[in-house]
Amino acid sequence: MAILAVKIDTLATLGMNEFFDYAGYCWAVSRNRASDEATGVELEDFYEGTVQSGYMQEVPVVFLYENQIIGWYEKADVYRYIRHPALFLEGNIRTETRNARRLKRPAKIPGDEIVFPEDKNYLVIERGDIRYETLTAFISDNKGPFEVIEYARVIVDSRLKGGQLSRKAGKRLTNQGQALLLLMQCEALAAEIMEDRCPGIGTVKGFYELALDATRYDSSNVNGWYYLAMANYQLGFVKKGLKAIERALKLEPEGDDLLVMKGNLLVSNRSFEEALRCYEAAYELNPDDSYYIMAGRACVCMGNSVAANQYYRRVKDASVLKEFEITLSRKRFR
Repeated sequence: MAILAVKIDTLATLGMNEFFDYAGYCWAVSRNRASDEATGVELEDFYEGTVQSGYMQEVPVVFLYENQIIGWYEKADVYRYIRHPALFLEGNIRTETRNARRLKRPAKIPGDEIVFPEDKNYLVIERGDIRYETLTAFISDNKGPFEVIEYARVIVDSRLKGGQLSRKAGKRLTNQGQALLLLMQCEALAAEIMEDRCPGIGTVKGFYELALDATRYDSSNVNGWYYLAMANYQLGFVKKGLKAIERALKLEPEGDDLLVMKGNLLVSNRSFEEALRCYEAAYELNPDDSYYIMAGRACVCMGNSVAANQYYRRVKDASVLKEFEITLSRKRFR
């Protein structure tokens, strides 16, 4: 089987995309992340692929940034079209997390430089190509050191040890007071995640543990259940997330942000129609244009670009479309 070399546009995506443990899998994309193209890779570029091929199995994938190797998947499924495991996670390359290797220090490409085509972020390197031999030898001989990616083994972000201090400091407080200390940290981490400042799964794992403790100290605080649902959503623990958000909605049935989080989780659960109802209900409670963006993206996950454009056209503030990098189709649909 050929090696698929993929160009990384920015290192900022690695910790939350290519090398992030989402429910046991890592996801990568072989087109530019800024593009909205549905096709990730033309599989006929593989010697064994044809225009009818939907995906290729057990393909070694190497990730490169500025002529350096960042990491690799020992074997992966490579899909022609972009898939959406979650509302804000996309990819056409999937591997079990145990097969993903991210180098702590990028390494120079052995042998000749790899030059990508101008119109593609990937290059198929077949057997018989000298680069195939050098890359295969590099992967098999390299012993790291590697970043820890698997959720069960990853260490909580060292910055979050303050949560332990919060518990100690809160020993003289009521349970509600202890929960509030933890929720203050959860609020800061939620902002970090939403603003794309999160360095990786260690932070999200810590976020999950802080939110879980908050619900244990005070199960009547809706914010604890909301943050717990958010952490589960980010990690791909969809059933746990849905249970948490249902607890939140029992406490605050008309929370528009709660309904949006439930919608996001339902998209991950492939319950698209129910998710759209959540976004519509949230908009009725609070006419926030971003809720129509969520609904449109849910339609994209369904594979219905027509319905997605209909939602996007309902957005009143054009700056919201720009913020989410949404380009309206010129064609109007009835």
